[in-house]
Amino acid sequence: MTLGLFPSKGQVDAQAGQLSLQLMADFTRVQELKAWMDTQSDANLIALGYVQAEVNTLRSAITDLNTLASIYTGAVAQGVTPYDYRTFSKLLYGMGVL
Repeated sequence: MTLGLFPSKGQVDAQAGQLSLQLMADFTRVQELKAWMDTQSDANLIALGYVQAEVNTLRSAITDLNTLASIYTGAVAQGVTPYDYRTFSKLLYGMGVL
C-alpha cells in the first residue's frame, strides 16, 4: 500500500515557479520599503506610533533584508564574487517576467 503524495512533473514545475516568483516579489517589496524608510525620519515613524527602540529594530531588520535582497540580485557580493541568485530561478518565473 502506498501512502502520501506523489506529485506530478507539472505540480513540481508549478511549485518551483510560484516560489521563484514569490521570492522575487518579496525582495522587490523589501527594496521598496527600504527606499521609503530611507525618506522617513525617526520622528516621522514615532508619529506613526512606534517608540524609538522599535524604530531602531525596524530599521535594522529592513536593512538586513535589503542586504539579502541585494545579494540575491547580485548587487552586493556574497564572499569574493557577486552572484545573481536569479540566474536560474528567473527561468522559472514564466513568460513576460524577465
